[in-house]
Amino acid sequence: MVRFPSMRPTLLPRATRVSVAVVVALVLAGCSSASGSGSGVPGGGGSGGPANQLAESFAPPDVSVLPADHTSGVAPDTVVDVKSFGGDISTVAVVAAGDPTPLAGTLVTNKREWKANLGLLPGTAYTVDVKALAPDGTETTSHTSFSTVTGDRLTTATTPADGQTVGVGMPIKLRFNTAIPDALQSALVARVTVTSNPPVPGAWHWFSPYEVHYRPAVYWAAHTSVTVAGNLQGANAGNNTWGFGNWSETFTIGDKHVSFVDDKTEQMQVYTNDKLQNIFPVSMGKPGFDTIGGTLVVQYRQYDVRMKSCATFGGSACNPGSANYYDDDVYYDTAISTDGFFIHAAPWSVYAQGHYDVSHGCINISTANAITFFDFSQVGDVVIVSNTNRVADAGDGEGDWQIPYAQYANSGGAPPADQVPTHPGGV
Repeated sequence: MVRFPSMRPTLLPRATRVSVAVVVALVLAGCSSASGSGSGVPGGGGSGGPANQLAESFAPPDVSVLPADHTSGVAPDTVVDVKSFGGDISTVAVVAAGDPTPLAGTLVTNKREWKANLGLLPGTAYTVDVKALAPDGTETTSHTSFSTVTGDRLTTATTPADGQTVGVGMPIKLRFNTAIPDALQSALVARVTVTSNPPVPGAWHWFSPYEVHYRPAVYWAAHTSVTVAGNLQGANAGNNTWGFGNWSETFTIGDKHVSFVDDKTEQMQVYTNDKLQNIFPVSMGKPGFDTIGGTLVVQYRQYDVRMKSCATFGGSACNPGSANYYDDDVYYDTAISTDGFFIHAAPWSVYAQGHYDVSHGCINISTANAITFFDFSQVGDVVIVSNTNRVADAGDGEGDWQIPYAQYANSGGAPPADQVPTHPGGV
């Protein structure tokens, strides 16, 4: 018979036994979950456990940049977009080659996304440098580059000019060096803001693919300050033409000048700030040579205009000696259209002024009265002509106040834009 040693339990000190019990309890607690949502990671009860929190706090943020690194042929209207995953964006520098000034941008989405405020320049290489920080200060740096497509430059001529003082009826005119496709017109003018003090609502109207005007709903208030700002850098003008820069211009509205010319009374009433200042007798367009009527705007003033009937009317008006032939210097000319209608000095028709019409379409007044009106007028003043047989339209450069405001805003084509004629019109 073999005798086995006695297998007696070994007794541990009380403190040691308590510790073992605690360890067993902890192990059991870590291996069971009443809800069945355990992570399977010893010592952890889910993604919010201490072990995972510690791991996340040391993970550097991930940074993504659009356009992607080394991309070429990027459209200039692309918005540079930087995102950070796992940390806040601390700095972003988007820099064009040859220009150390970074593009302005805005942090969004709790500092986890940055977007550029400006468009890009065509044919330009860019670098993008980003820093992002995890909650514990762990830093990620990113350096990427891209280049934009080469394209033509969009240029914009603006009226009124910066610093100019104009009348209460003056529209804002933008003329481009390229035809803007209908589909891009609304987006282009959306990049142009008009602010005034006091404020007044207004709208844009395209008179041609090359030209768009802005008109207030009612006349500007006298002494208003108006600022026009174009955020056109990177704007898509079609035909691979892009905006190259931003600009801002401020002009001022002068006194309110509104004149009323009535072909029935043969009088012109001139008001300053709604007070009657002058009454002038006039002679207007004779039958077949009607003066344009409607709400017109002073376009420019010119001391001496050489007026030629042949260039204006053709036909028999080109024959010296005919009743409608002229080729003369005419003085103190205030243009109320872009196609040759003026208020001007006409000493030869004083006998008819205030009585009947003898002109070839212009508004004739005496030399003294013409000087007074010439000195009084400013570009953008309103001249309302009534009781004529011809209504002004966009072809006369007078579409702005002839179109009801409710119908003014558009985003497509319209009648041809106004053009300053090579040969101004009739005496």
